[in-house]
Amino acid sequence: MLQSARGSMLPGRDVLLAAFRGLPHDGHPILDAAGELAQLHALRERTPLSESAPIDRRRAQLMRAIDRWVILAAPVPSAAADEHCETLGGLVDRLARHSTQAFVAPAGAPDSVHHDEWVRLDDLADSYQRLVDDLWAGVRSLPAHTY
Repeated sequence: MLQSARGSMLPGRDVLLAAFRGLPHDGHPILDAAGELAQLHALRERTPLSESAPIDRRRAQLMRAIDRWVILAAPVPSAAADEHCETLGGLVDRLARHSTQAFVAPAGAPDSVHHDEWVRLDDLADSYQRLVDDLWAGVRSLPAHTY
């Protein structure tokens, strides 16, 4: 976890990746949402498209909850802060999807499919960590987004 002088925290990449796997954590609201997002992505993989609307609505609720938490907890960015291209909630949702795909890749898929998904997940997790670091340093802001 990354900690500021104010004592508020945003989870780091490794603990976030563990939350996607359902591993125990300290009950942080972002980690709770991340674990549920991973479960929803796994469920969505097995759900017909015509029945996926409730899953997607719940995902949107969780993304908004993450974004609200970050707005309240993170330091106010400087006026010169660059705006990130997506919200933290959106990024966590994408990470949850790739995490699910990496851990539940189809049986019999070539090793290259597994490897490529792990590389994407690792790159995205690095992007998440850079964003968290930038948010805490006040050099990055998040867009206002409606899901």
